[in-house]
Amino acid sequence: MSGLRAPSGGGNANNGGNAGSCALNGNNGPSNANGNWGAFLNFSNGVSLSERRNISRGDDETRSQEASVILIGKKAESKDPVRPRNNPFYKPNPMRRLKDHGENETLGNCRNAYEKYSEKKKKRKRIRAYEKDLDGNLAKTVEQIKSESWVPSPYTKKVIKEKKIRVLGKVPVKDHVIESASIFPYERYLYDKVTWHSPSLKPRMGTHGMLRLLRNDLYRHSQSEMFYNLSMDVHHYFPMMDHDILKDKMTRIIKPGKLLRFFYKVIDSYLQGAPLGIKIAQFFGQLYLADFDRLAMRFFDIGKDPEKMTLWTREYITIKIATASSPEDYRLLCRGPSYMAERFRKFVQQGLPHYYRFVDNMLFLHEDKAVLHIVKTLTVMILARDYHATINGDCNIRPTWMGIRMVGYVFYHDHVELGKGNKKALCRNVHRLFKNGLDEEEVRIKQASRFGYAKHADTVNLIKSIGMEKSLGKIIRNHRVKPPFEGMDSKQKVKFSSVCKMLNDANFGGIFWDKKILLEDYVITDSKIETTKVKVSIPDAQGRMQDIEKEIPGKVLALRFKKIIKTVTKILDNGKEAETYIYEKEKDKQGNPTLIDAEFYTFTGSKILIDQATNDFTKEDLPSPTVIQQIKGKTGQTFFKFT
Repeated sequence: MSGLRAPSGGGNANNGGNAGSCALNGNNGPSNANGNWGAFLNFSNGVSLSERRNISRGDDETRSQEASVILIGKKAESKDPVRPRNNPFYKPNPMRRLKDHGENETLGNCRNAYEKYSEKKKKRKRIRAYEKDLDGNLAKTVEQIKSESWVPSPYTKKVIKEKKIRVLGKVPVKDHVIESASIFPYERYLYDKVTWHSPSLKPRMGTHGMLRLLRNDLYRHSQSEMFYNLSMDVHHYFPMMDHDILKDKMTRIIKPGKLLRFFYKVIDSYLQGAPLGIKIAQFFGQLYLADFDRLAMRFFDIGKDPEKMTLWTREYITIKIATASSPEDYRLLCRGPSYMAERFRKFVQQGLPHYYRFVDNMLFLHEDKAVLHIVKTLTVMILARDYHATINGDCNIRPTWMGIRMVGYVFYHDHVELGKGNKKALCRNVHRLFKNGLDEEEVRIKQASRFGYAKHADTVNLIKSIGMEKSLGKIIRNHRVKPPFEGMDSKQKVKFSSVCKMLNDANFGGIFWDKKILLEDYVITDSKIETTKVKVSIPDAQGRMQDIEKEIPGKVLALRFKKIIKTVTKILDNGKEAETYIYEKEKDKQGNPTLIDAEFYTFTGSKILIDQATNDFTKEDLPSPTVIQQIKGKTGQTFFKFT
């Protein structure tokens, strides 16, 4: 016996001497396609030999399953079995196309999808109206998914003008629910179709996932390895999506069935591109360029084609010669074209591991500027040819030490800064809220989302500069502060600017407070910040007078007051008018107002206010309502006065 032989359990059906469940036949090789299988195999599971001969010999999958039958005649299980409708442990193979088996046609699935969609939206009027008959609406959703009777509602146009104009397509809640419920069981499979270098839609990833990915790569790798970066942005990404290309992408992922027809229905519901404002559009944004992501990380597969490799090697050498500007560039050129060609070949073999995409923003990092020039050319060409997408014209290759602006942050090799727009918005909102009389904790609550966004960057000094740090040192300093009035503590101190009515205040100080106060007490004391240098004469050791400079503290005015929230005018019995006031109340630990009037104090170094407190009124005239008004003089200089 020569070569490899495969013993056949049960002998041959056409050989009585070799038949039987215990007989072995070693005459057949692994490639044997004849019908002389073991007799026991021929009659396993009640299938006769004549019935098996009717099976097409061209069906490789059937023959491979038959060859997997073990000696006891039990058929091997399929690697990807058909999922029972109620099996929660089934996970589709991400290497195969997705086949829907009615997993989204249950009431439990629709309820889970609705809860996920309506999370943090319970206070909206449309959500409350939908929940009045929640069970009935969800039952209709299940029926529409089963019967495929759902027709997308017309989109309502909504324009958002921020840095650029965005057009959203608004739909009723019922459309959002049916779209969420239809894809809810298959979301994990769709996530797996997108590389982790594009984390915009994945659970617990999104913006901060992109931040961690890019930041950690910059920290982990050397500066020379990621010395240059190329940032590219697709022009009008969602509005310019090609429907035919998008349908082709979905067909490559999903097998024909209800789910694929549902995606087609959503795609055709919009005249051009994909509508912003619905959840499925986010999946479209990720899946549309999912193939491009992997192609880019493989350096566009130019290493697999010798002609392309030769063409781009010449281009690489040409670009290196044209862009050489540093001693390192000239040193590489002096090593000759063979070395340059081998260098480019190694880059192609390595691929582009430092590639990232956040929806329509693409980022490439590399050590060689010439490589990024080639990447830019290939990216523009492939996107235009295969995806009908164009790149905005502001894409340039820059050194990474200048900063990479992405997802609202600026990335460097050793730290991350908050983007300029987010930083300005945070500072302006904090200043506005302080100006409207809110304390530090109230400001922190109202700007929680901005502070949460900022804390992921290196913003310790920024938070300190706006007075919003929360540290033990600040708590200790506040405890050491001695208020100028008895019975008060440091928590009652407010900024003087938050008490004044400024000239640029629109709507009289905002919706919180009109800056009217009840002045209860004041005191003029020495300043701990401002000092003045004066010359004084003092005697020396011999009794002679000499002039020396001495710093003396300036004067500040401390004010104790209550905030008047509302003024009520009443007519007395004698016909005269009298005013009564409603004051801001103290708050408990939970932030709820109590019945006790809140008192505050502040400091100011305004000379005019100090002069008024010294010459124009006394403490016997208090308490009295007033407004500290900012006034502009004839020369344009501003000052404050009690009015």
